[in-house]
Amino acid sequence: MQNGDGDRRIPAQRRAEVRGLVSLRGSASVSEIAHALDVSPSTVRRDLGALEREGFLRRSRGGAVTVERTTSELLFKDRRRHNRREKARIGEHAVSLLEAGQSVIFDSSSTVLAAAEALGRRRLPITAVTNDVAIASVLAEAPEVGVVIPGGEVRRGSFTLLGPLLGSFLKGLHVDVALLGMHAISGDVLSESSLSVVEAKRAMVGAARRVVLLADHSKFRPPAFFEVARAGAIHDLVTDEGTPEAAVEAMDASGRLRVHIV
Repeated sequence: MQNGDGDRRIPAQRRAEVRGLVSLRGSASVSEIAHALDVSPSTVRRDLGALEREGFLRRSRGGAVTVERTTSELLFKDRRRHNRREKARIGEHAVSLLEAGQSVIFDSSSTVLAAAEALGRRRLPITAVTNDVAIASVLAEAPEVGVVIPGGEVRRGSFTLLGPLLGSFLKGLHVDVALLGMHAISGDVLSESSLSVVEAKRAMVGAARRVVLLADHSKFRPPAFFEVARAGAIHDLVTDEGTPEAAVEAMDASGRLRVHIV
């Protein structure tokens, strides 16, 4: 790392650190952030502007304040717009971990949607299970992929199927791999903003022999409303270069997690 404009971190990594600092403190001034990250005030102001446009914080006089709440969640169309390139790389790599003939859960997630899109380009014969209507429509266009959609109710503002029908289906399911998204990763705690989503993701983790977590750098942040699982339940993490090394180390305390940085 170098001072001021000589900072060698890529913007995504630096902005993840800015966001984490503001979230942790609740608010921070430009000078406080510049000192903590060893960058120039002008760099901080540019980063705050970008983060405000993405909805992660709100600019204040001389600094910024967090707008995150444990139960808050962006609409799917907004989540999909964020970090498109990182999600595309993560999705592409996640699909490279799959093998022909496997059964795979595709969780309802904008990053997992990127994996579904990548799968369509690979022509890999698998059986896919998903609780996401948008992901199902993408997978249905891949002739080699068999698609199973459980019952459920569509969650408002998303394409996610949830409810008792989904829960009953997942309890009897046994698959080779689950591609999982997550609202927040804090140390080794994986959390979500909705209890109904938590129940679905827990069932997916329990149904899979191998759980692959797909998470861009923005997911490493303070915990959401309710815990889904601990990192020990995850076998692989696929993330991007913007994720702070310390965050990955905190998640992989056991040293058994396979980490893929793309």
